[in-house]
Amino acid sequence: MEKMEAREKEQKLLETQKKIFEGLKFFVNREVPRESLAFVIRCFGGQVSWDKSVCIGSTYDVTDETITHQIVDRPNVDKQYMNRYYIQPQWVYDCVNAKILLPVEDYFLGVTLPPHLSPFVEEKEGDYVPPEKLKIMALQRGEKPAQQDEEEEEEEEEEEEEDEDEEEEENEEEEEAEEKNLKKMEEQRSQGKSLQVKVTPGKVKAENPARLELEEKAEEKRLAIMMMKKKEKYLYDKIMFGKKRKVREASKLAAKRKAHDDAEKAKKKKSRK
Repeated sequence: MEKMEAREKEQKLLETQKKIFEGLKFFVNREVPRESLAFVIRCFGGQVSWDKSVCIGSTYDVTDETITHQIVDRPNVDKQYMNRYYIQPQWVYDCVNAKILLPVEDYFLGVTLPPHLSPFVEEKEGDYVPPEKLKIMALQRGEKPAQQDEEEEEEEEEEEEEDEDEEEEENEEEEEAEEKNLKKMEEQRSQGKSLQVKVTPGKVKAENPARLELEEKAEEKRLAIMMMKKKEKYLYDKIMFGKKRKVREASKLAAKRKAHDDAEKAKKKKSRK
């Protein structure tokens, strides 16, 4: 019964995915690759048309007010209608790969497009997952990923910088106070005066049961590794080496992405100034 229910759920998901463009009406501009877009849109339940002068088979014109999405591959359009979205072609393919309708604001004209993610790559445990993939996965689960405006992000960065400056100032003040105390103690020593020593009562530290359990498990694992045979130990070391290498590669990719994002933010700040 459980297998039958799982299959029914999969079938329902497939049926809904086949109709992701149902109820949407597209118009393809002349500079856009028409054949592939028309094929994809119709396969997933959408309607599509183009200019009659481009090719035969056009079913409605650009002036049709029921058009919901116009696909354009240029920086801007001379005449725009208020009741439709003007998007870049990548939105269609990304929606098909993600199996859901993605937010259109990331694909407006003139906007830098998000990275095109391959639908054939499945990340395993320990692999690097780009933030765009995490966002799509959240949308697939029905969650709304928190999106902040650039101004809000900049304000947060400025606040963080101010907090860091305040912490540095406080640390400097503490260091200065410690230096003064040390100087006073040295002067008292040189003059032969007895130093005032304060004794603070100790506190009983409560044992954390979760931490104790983790320590016990770690000790059991260490003993189990010690009791392994040579062949088993060799295989275990090989597996652990592969896992560590995967973690190192993931951390390198994460560091590269962070550096890239920081550089892009710096460029935007410079352009605004």
